[in-house]
Amino acid sequence: MIESKIIVVDDEDDLRSLAKGLLEEGGYMVVTCKDTDEGYQRMLKSKPDLAIVDINMPTIGGIEFCRLIRQTPTLKNTPIIMLTVESTETNKVIGFDSGADDYIVKPFSNRELVARVKALIRRSKRKDTVNKLESDGLVISLEGRTVSLNGKKIQLRPKEFDLLFLLLQKPGIVLNREFILENVFEYNISITTRTIDTHIKNLRNALKPWGRKHIKTIFGIGFKFEPNKK
Repeated sequence: MIESKIIVVDDEDDLRSLAKGLLEEGGYMVVTCKDTDEGYQRMLKSKPDLAIVDINMPTIGGIEFCRLIRQTPTLKNTPIIMLTVESTETNKVIGFDSGADDYIVKPFSNRELVARVKALIRRSKRKDTVNKLESDGLVISLEGRTVSLNGKKIQLRPKEFDLLFLLLQKPGIVLNREFILENVFEYNISITTRTIDTHIKNLRNALKPWGRKHIKTIFGIGFKFEPNKK
């Protein structure tokens, strides 16, 4: 049984072949593309459940490709894993700012690739006991993974959606970064303080005044959702 459809966009023949073999063994349907132009057209046609993209690519490159996906209505919620030979914090932040959901440094182990894919797909399709939460005009629903604020739809990336849902599930409770890592990222990777702060910043920017009012930073500890006082 095919679990999910994955597209791998990389200009290295050996890596595309390796990733395709590993993921197909795991039960996934895999489409491979050698550049971002081909990758974008294939994504428009096949609507994959996840994309794996090399950051250093011909034509527009992985970063701009990621931004293009986030600007395309039919693709903008597709989870994206970026591949790179660079591991600096700055490059990770740039990748996340462009819309990537996860980041793997090459060379990677076979188990790591499969585990990251499995975790990200599970997050994007996760169904919790509580399906809908509301607060001060904001409504977030797991069915369809939708967010609206005062009746206006808000577009969030998969990881931002999961982070917002987690915060609203625990009003008034400070969530430390380890808890966020375990419950949003679901994989034991090295997430820096700046990386988590970037996701919080993106979430606040998307929600504008609501985000700044209700999503609080507790310096040296973590973050919390602060509902209106009754």
